Amino acid sequence: AVLTSKCSDRNLSMAMAMVKSGIVWRSLLLCVLSRPSHSFLTTKVITRQWPIFSHNSNKRLETSCALAQNDANAAKKIRSTYRALWANKAGESFREVALLKEQKVPQICSDEVLIEVKYAGVNGGCETFRARGEHWFARNRESADGFPLGAEGVGKVVEIGKDVMGIEVGEYVAFVGGAFSEYVVHKSGSLVKVPEATPEAVACRISGLTAYGAVLDAGRAKARQTVLITAAAGAAGSFAVQLAKQAGCTVIGTCSSKEKALALCKLGCDHIINYRTRNVDEVLRSKFPEGVDLVIEHVGGQMFRTAFSHLKPGGRLVLVGYISEYPHNQNSGEERKLTEDFDLPSIFWKQQTIEKDYKTIIGKLFSTQESVLSSREKVFEQLSANSLKVLIDTKKFHGLESVADAVDHMLSGNTIGKVVVKIS
Repeated sequence: AVLTSKCSDRNLSMAMAMVKSGIVWRSLLLCVLSRPSHSFLTTKVITRQWPIFSHNSNKRLETSCALAQNDANAAKKIRSTYRALWANKAGESFREVALLKEQKVPQICSDEVLIEVKYAGVNGGCETFRARGEHWFARNRESADGFPLGAEGVGKVVEIGKDVMGIEVGEYVAFVGGAFSEYVVHKSGSLVKVPEATPEAVACRISGLTAYGAVLDAGRAKARQTVLITAAAGAAGSFAVQLAKQAGCTVIGTCSSKEKALALCKLGCDHIINYRTRNVDEVLRSKFPEGVDLVIEHVGGQMFRTAFSHLKPGGRLVLVGYISEYPHNQNSGEERKLTEDFDLPSIFWKQQTIEKDYKTIIGKLFSTQESVLSSREKVFEQLSANSLKVLIDTKKFHGLESVADAVDHMLSGNTIGKVVVKIS
């Protein structure tokens, strides 16, 4: 009786194993046939690793089926049309030219990627001069078909061309160009893969990269140097403060409010000058009578003149912007007069390097294209390693309808960190 019982138990176990095996094989076949390009399973793997597979069949089948389901869902979500901010012609301001248009989702080429935009960044200079058709955007004035609006963004890949390598549907990427849109198409080689679509990734794409070039490439910051950063609580400025500190520099930051000063303090800025309550020229003469080695300049006008006057002979001033002279500022005319002998727009947009009073003013942030790519990689490595604090402005903007307000807010001078719009 004992022997019979043991034999019965063994036969029952074998029967159950055969049933389970049949279920596994049917499930396996279903997943493999449903999405062979994304399946982790092959006949060779099954033959060699069947014991491992049988122990983890449920988990692995779920993973494979989930990949297939994600791709299917992504394909279903691509609409035939999408909304985007578009300008039919150049004008005086972003708000004046921005139109919300319904457009057909474009067909992608073999080396392109279709991206569903999640977040878009706001850049005061780019959005202003793109809308006006000036400097790098002069051709916008002659465009018969109009032009897209927006610069950097981050989103989810929903379709890839047949020749695209290293990027899969469902992954997230950061990009530059046309971000004020629900969908956008870009060459795969221009994209940066990111773990998630976040405002922080948006901030790193242009602002973080700009700061990296200004401080470490054009600025050549070194340990024990003194670095002055104007508009230090802005998007690029806040990155510049941290990169200069990482290089071993003593950092002076200018700002316009107590809240910004507190933010700079948390970033490790050594000396903070609120120019609304203190005279920048007097503070620099008192605390740094020998001058500074490097200036990262974002403001223009009187701030530029003050900063340049405190630059040591042989020092470098890197021009990242001149926002006080942009046309949105009611006092832009007066500010421009203060720098007429320098011609900041030409230095910036023509990426000039000029020598004056034994000092160097630099408008080109990167020496080579290879430097751009390597710097971009390093910025995103620091983002992944949490070694950079990314400041995102606390005012929230949602949807394409809010973009004009976001641009105005960025130009107001009241922001801390990067202004970001949630698109979808």
